[in-house]
Amino acid sequence: MEDLLKSVVKERRAQKCHSAFVDSLIQSSLTEPQIMEDCMVFTLAGCVITANLCIWTLRFLSTSAEVQDKLYQEVLEVLGSEPVTLEKVPQLRYCQQVLMETVRTAMLTPVAARLQEVEGKVDQHVIPKQTLVIYALGVVMQDPDTWSSPYRFNPDRFEEESARKTFSLLGFSGSRTCPELRFAYTVASVLLSSVVRHLRLGAVKGQAMEVRSELVSSPKDETWLTVCSRT
Repeated sequence: MEDLLKSVVKERRAQKCHSAFVDSLIQSSLTEPQIMEDCMVFTLAGCVITANLCIWTLRFLSTSAEVQDKLYQEVLEVLGSEPVTLEKVPQLRYCQQVLMETVRTAMLTPVAARLQEVEGKVDQHVIPKQTLVIYALGVVMQDPDTWSSPYRFNPDRFEEESARKTFSLLGFSGSRTCPELRFAYTVASVLLSSVVRHLRLGAVKGQAMEVRSELVSSPKDETWLTVCSRT
């Protein structure tokens, strides 16, 4: 991937017309390694994470008519007949709750890693500075001591600010905003607002969902839905 991105950067530098995402990075004061890192982050977010976030969300909506109808009402109230815009996305608060609960229920990112910037301590175990720490997010996201009915898809749990705060500390860059997840949320919000405004989703009877947990959790088999027009 790095070799491919380097070739793209070299090609784009030679062109006079600049309009792609990588061009904005090239025109900044970032070093080439920083450009490579940002390209990789958004390539991953734009493909694997965003795609699976959308797949899981549509699946959960198809099995919960109540959640789907509540999301539909919010879309009508916030957007009306107008298209979704970047300025309107933050106003889709329930949509954000749906996406958060999808990440949690599907264990979308079951593991995370971070270089320990300061010395830490867990019980009597000291974690030295500059240690690479692996976080078992999949375990924490469905911990019954943290979440009531942890295996139930319930976006209403994120109405409470305390739940949102707990969720933000699960490794998605902690107090620093994770650009990858923000990007995925924005793309998914556009998709969901467009889909639920025109279509009602339904589940296929007898279809069981099995999870394949890797760096990003995905359905083990193809996911099928039924759709009908809301008009």
